[in-house]
Amino acid sequence: MDSMVKGFVSLTFDDGPSPYTLEILQILKKFKIKATFFVTGESLSEHPEILKAVVLDGHTIANHTWNHPDITKLSKEDLYEEIHSLNVEIQKLTEQDVKFFRPPYGKITKDHLYTIVDFGLVPVFWDIDTNDWDSSITEPIERRVMESLKQHNIILMHDGGGPRERTVKALPKIIKRLKRKGYKFLPISDYFREVHNRTI
Repeated sequence: MDSMVKGFVSLTFDDGPSPYTLEILQILKKFKIKATFFVTGESLSEHPEILKAVVLDGHTIANHTWNHPDITKLSKEDLYEEIHSLNVEIQKLTEQDVKFFRPPYGKITKDHLYTIVDFGLVPVFWDIDTNDWDSSITEPIERRVMESLKQHNIILMHDGGGPRERTVKALPKIIKRLKRKGYKFLPISDYFREVHNRTI
């Protein structure tokens, strides 16, 4: 690792696409950062054109299930359908292969993990949960990030699933503060290679 780099960060966004995704794309473009968008089928069916914009800007599209269920309560067959139906739709719209998966709520069992791996997908969790979806938390989102920093960080935010004005407002502040501290932003595939020595 470059001696000038304090650590690596990968930005991830769940539950989109939505109109907020477009605002996030503009911010990421300004700072020349590539992120990963864990999309749901429900959101994708409403905003397929926004998914295409995400891909056009060079970001990674990943699977977050079709209906956002707690997958620990699903049979293997139902989990397969949740994943497969979304993969098919993503590939049809973007011609991009899906390599990453994030279970809703971060919940997973060992058996379901095997199913996901058998699918050829890499499960992705997070190091910092911004809880940006929870409007009852008054602490600024950017402060939560800075207080939870490790050397390397996958940061969880949301671009869909509800009002995301606070996420859009906090994102430039998060990026600027992390850059000042010497963190380098990486797409998720590069993050796995640099942090886990794993090529995907």
